[in-house]
Amino acid sequence: MQNILRILGQTSYEQRRREFTVDGKRVSACVSQECWEALEDISIQEGVSLETLIAGVARRCGRRSLSLELDLFAISYYQIASLPAGGLRDVEPANLLPC
Repeated sequence: MQNILRILGQTSYEQRRREFTVDGKRVSACVSQECWEALEDISIQEGVSLETLIAGVARRCGRRSLSLELDLFAISYYQIASLPAGGLRDVEPANLLPC
């Protein structure tokens, strides 16, 4: 518990906006710097560019807020990664997106 409180105490909560092109359209998302760092780490882990990862989330969320969907995707990804082996069989983090 102390580690979680320490980490939360160091979280900036500053929102950063970034723009990407998805299917020829400009989209933007505004999430915390920590979320951008998590998404960059996920893209490296999955062997895709950050732009490709963002595009995949953007295509699935339709009219919903891309910023919210990116937050949810990062959380879902790390929740799945923290499960013991075989905890959820055949589930990929991208399948957990709520949209």
